[in-house]
Amino acid sequence: MSRLVIFHKQLGDTVLLEPVLRKHAQASGGVVDLLCPPAFEPLISLMSCARIASGRRRWLPDSVWAYDWGGRTTRAAVVTLCRDKHLLIPNGEWLCLRHRLGFQHHHVRSYQDRHISRYFWEETPVPGTPGYFSHVRLEMPPDAWAASFAAKEPYVLLNPVSAWRRKSYDAAKWAEVLSYAREIGLPRVLMSGGVDKWQRSHCAEIASAAKNMGVLVEDVSGCTNLKQFMHLVSRAALVLCVDGAASHLARGFGVPCLTIFGPSYRWMWHEQDTLNAAVDASEAGIGPRPAAFFIPVQSVIDALNCLVASVQFAVPAA
Repeated sequence: MSRLVIFHKQLGDTVLLEPVLRKHAQASGGVVDLLCPPAFEPLISLMSCARIASGRRRWLPDSVWAYDWGGRTTRAAVVTLCRDKHLLIPNGEWLCLRHRLGFQHHHVRSYQDRHISRYFWEETPVPGTPGYFSHVRLEMPPDAWAASFAAKEPYVLLNPVSAWRRKSYDAAKWAEVLSYAREIGLPRVLMSGGVDKWQRSHCAEIASAAKNMGVLVEDVSGCTNLKQFMHLVSRAALVLCVDGAASHLARGFGVPCLTIFGPSYRWMWHEQDTLNAAVDASEAGIGPRPAAFFIPVQSVIDALNCLVASVQFAVPAA
């Protein structure tokens, strides 16, 4: 039975859809078709359970599942020729007329403080699938995706920006973290980031602050396409980042990662394990959903030490 999943959100959110796509694929005995932003095709190619929907598979599936309730997804569902359409939504008060017209089945399920991948997986009732959840699994990007400046030797990848500016950690504190990383022998630092003016400016500020502390940061922010960015994450010895796509990709590739959380909900976007650590501004006692700025540098350093110890990080020889 063919299944079409519709999802139009940001890159990091799409990464976290992989476990439920895998569940659909296992239930149908094939590959699930995904309708999402076309620019994400390189990401989807790293999911063995999914492919970009096209042709008959796009327009005539046996069933449709939507995991966001935005207008673009709802409109796409309405014009799909299928009588078995499902919408998963966390709050019944968010249902509107277009949802009632576009979907035969409305699964209203609260998040209940669950990681979003786990929430999608647990609230998708499809028979014949294993009874356990596992996080994102991505295939390794091919060497052909490497940027010309890709490091050959081990490197730490710093990705200090996301789509939401308030998630950012201030440059001086990043510089202190990087200085400590150098002291404990972690390898060279590459820094990736977005193309927006504020993102490029923030990355430049970090590189300058680090240089003042004697730490060289190779700033390649704004210089990578999606394939190159995913390749950089997948080959890193360690990823340092704020809540965003880099964190979720690192988990999918099995790369150790330390994520800084500001105003976003840590429980929704992160689960701790030996490869994935996090520091949360809400622990500073400032109030609800504080900016990342309030996280003390020492808290980040302590978390970095714990992560390095737990993965027995191989420090390169001098």
